[in-house]
Amino acid sequence: MYAVIDIGSNTIRMVLYKVVNGELRQMLNSKEPAGLVGYVENGRLTGEGIDKLTDTLSHFKLILESVRVKKVLPFATASLRNIENRDEALSAVQKTCGWRVRVLSGLEEAMCDYYGASCLFHTADGLLCDVGGGSTELVFFKDNKVLLARSLPIGSLNMFTAHVRDILPRKKELAEIEAEMNARLAALPLPPEMAGKPLILCGVGGTARALRKVSDKLLGGAEQEGVPCKRITRVRRMLETDREVLKGAVLKCAPDRLHTFLPGTALLEAVARNYGCTEFRVSPYGVREGYLMTNLEGEHD
Repeated sequence: MYAVIDIGSNTIRMVLYKVVNGELRQMLNSKEPAGLVGYVENGRLTGEGIDKLTDTLSHFKLILESVRVKKVLPFATASLRNIENRDEALSAVQKTCGWRVRVLSGLEEAMCDYYGASCLFHTADGLLCDVGGGSTELVFFKDNKVLLARSLPIGSLNMFTAHVRDILPRKKELAEIEAEMNARLAALPLPPEMAGKPLILCGVGGTARALRKVSDKLLGGAEQEGVPCKRITRVRRMLETDREVLKGAVLKCAPDRLHTFLPGTALLEAVARNYGCTEFRVSPYGVREGYLMTNLEGEHD
């Protein structure tokens, strides 16, 4: 078995995988809502934040002491990529747990998202989007080939921290989040090879999964592979029309994402609207599976 540990801005997750006939099988999935981006001050992860990181990883190490794994593969994304004292945090992890954490670049994260999700894609063309806590990855692909991959330093948790004063945002605060994302996307036009055709939005990661669960709870359609992108807007607008109903659905489907759910939904909506996406699908695989796959390839080189 392989242990993949994903140190994100919002959550830290450990997944154990078996590789059977070339296919990945999840054996254990455990996460902690660490919220590391909330411990960043003046571009640096505070001492309390570093303690949160090492305490969480120490907990996972205790779990692994009772499991036989071939390799432990810890990696970090925007959580450590965007801080000035990255080396201090990495040294603390190595001293506490004995692990060397790989910090992925934005491009590496986007490509791992694509490699992981492509295992289960049923479309050769589309736009992959992973809204994380501290960044958003976009991958435009056609004929099963990547045309363009980018990482934007905007995520559900850092947008919540920057714009939202209460647990649930107000209409004006969501508009500010969308405006910030729209400004970023304006500098990233749709590749010309993909123009003029309906575009499928392939959601990857916790934000997309939570949105699909809440959408199915409120609007139905759980048995459908894809749903219209306009449903994203319908869910977001429920903040104004049925605030308590929406809150209840999020608490039932993704309670740990109550504060980041609507900021993340606003970011996904901005992506869908800017690129004219018509259908929304969610992949159960993403960056963790992609990262494991790249390491497995290295073992057989």
